Amino acid sequence: MKIKFMHISDLHLDRKFDIKNFSLKERGRRRQELWDTFDKIVKAAGSEKIRYLFIAGDFTESEYVNYTSLKNIAQRFKTIPDTRVVIVSGSSDPYSINSMYEYIEWPQNVYIVKSTETAAKLNFPEDDLCVYAMSWNSKYNNKTQAVYDISVDESKVNVLLLYCDVDEESEMLPINIDIIKNKFDYCALGGRHNHAKIRNNSAYCGSPEPMEFCEEGEHGIIRGNLEKKNTEFSFIPLAKRKFVTRHIELSEDCSFNKILDLIKFSGDTFSNTKDYVRINLTGIVNTDISMAEVENEAKQFFYYIEFVENYTYKNSEEKAYSHNEFNIIESYRLQFEDHQDKLEQQAFKLGLDVLRKEKVVK
Repeated sequence: MKIKFMHISDLHLDRKFDIKNFSLKERGRRRQELWDTFDKIVKAAGSEKIRYLFIAGDFTESEYVNYTSLKNIAQRFKTIPDTRVVIVSGSSDPYSINSMYEYIEWPQNVYIVKSTETAAKLNFPEDDLCVYAMSWNSKYNNKTQAVYDISVDESKVNVLLLYCDVDEESEMLPINIDIIKNKFDYCALGGRHNHAKIRNNSAYCGSPEPMEFCEEGEHGIIRGNLEKKNTEFSFIPLAKRKFVTRHIELSEDCSFNKILDLIKFSGDTFSNTKDYVRINLTGIVNTDISMAEVENEAKQFFYYIEFVENYTYKNSEEKAYSHNEFNIIESYRLQFEDHQDKLEQQAFKLGLDVLRKEKVVK
């Protein structure tokens, strides 16, 4: 008998989003989008008659989540009474007797794993299925041996639900998946924000929504069918937005409009109007061009854009000045002519902005 399941992790509901260039409005919007994606997951679980929803840690941000948010979560789970929801805690929502998870009454279909020292065994006899799971109670978890010590019932379908790291050098509950993979029909892992299939029966689903620019690529959930020795699953993209980094190399003969076009057409229009885009600018820029103006002009073509300025300034040709005098910008440029240090380049760019009487907001 095949048992339909979903596997999610690292949703981080009520995350603060302290990304430097995010406005307060954008942080609030992004927090709401996490909730919108959670709603989408719950509705899909109901409409697709999902039997088990496995949540592998970092479901919420315990530092910021409040009683009202948890009541809203419980209310949503109540709408899918035929789906068994099994939740373990991770490093961002560690479990303790003072955990916010203890402050509300959960629906009967929700199972909060409270065991943090050894793996708990949740038995679901109606499906001949056992879930082995362990929550975190601190930032670091060194209970690796407790995972290796799990003894499974070979007559059952066995699932491991765990927030961990398959890198054995990690301090974040390091696990050698090859030691345990043959015990379980599926290992639902959490703790990494990017999806990764580890073995034929083991995977990180990744976060349904990306959190920052180091988390590029598709984000979503895992959906599949549990079966003894024959579990099948696939990754389902779900994220509303992506974080995208693009690289543009400039040359000193690029005009203002040429640079603007390189930025505008660095990706497809659909991505530009919905994703978080970071442009890494390298190469050489003519000192006659105001990059602050270029960047400001480019913003109108993007939902969100920020820049990493790794270019240097240089004149494309020697200029002749009236009365054999240098103008003030050329005189200023000569002071930095032999200096390529990044900090000095930043100082040079700021100085150019001031000389052009531009308002710079950093």
